[in-house]
Amino acid sequence: MTHRTNLIGKFGEAIRLLSNHLVLFSAIILTVWLPGNLLINYLAYYVYSEDEIVNLMRSTMWIEGIFGPIYIGAMIHVLWKLKTGEYVSYSEAIGVGIRNWGRLFVARLVAGLIITLGFIVFVIPGIVLQVRYALLDSAVVLEGAGAHRATVRSTELTDGMRWPIFFAAIGFFVPYLFLSFAIYLPVDLYPQLDTMATSVVMDCFLDIAYAIIQIVMFLFYWEAVANETSSTGPAPGTAEGPTAVTG
Repeated sequence: MTHRTNLIGKFGEAIRLLSNHLVLFSAIILTVWLPGNLLINYLAYYVYSEDEIVNLMRSTMWIEGIFGPIYIGAMIHVLWKLKTGEYVSYSEAIGVGIRNWGRLFVARLVAGLIITLGFIVFVIPGIVLQVRYALLDSAVVLEGAGAHRATVRSTELTDGMRWPIFFAAIGFFVPYLFLSFAIYLPVDLYPQLDTMATSVVMDCFLDIAYAIIQIVMFLFYWEAVANETSSTGPAPGTAEGPTAVTG
């Protein structure tokens, strides 16, 4: 019951953070995904045939892999600032995302290769590794960790909370799939709505909704650091506490 209440609390806080700062988070996310969705839907409507969905998925993965670190780094910076009661602007957040792009790109690439190897060997090791590396992004952006250190650090931070992280992911993706189905249902029922513009708008909406699980993962990081420092010093973000390395 405690873990369930904790998860509900994290999702509630994530939704509040997103809704209270919707314009800022939307601007950050759409900096990458508005042009990304325009490109993907252009390919879907005018380049690829209906049976080339694999090529579309590959295009999406390339966009997320190459440009994703920019908005993810910016979001993590914003979340840290909000949790410490500080103001943050769009330009400051995107600047942090750009400055952290290289380290975050390499760290995510290395972690992704390790996770993929885990799935190839057997599915369960891949899932275990995904959970262990769930806090990798925050470790890179807020602690300045490199690729190797970020994987080690995330493994340390997730110790004792891996089942809650796993259930948080399941608890998000199941309703997210239903939301995706519901969003696209009118297009299936009314073919006249099946336009590139409609698809871009719906994809952007889903990208913003996806931020909920990304915020939840940051909240796990926040909790892990707070627990880590509770026996040695003040909570993260206080004057005497650890300082985030976001520059």
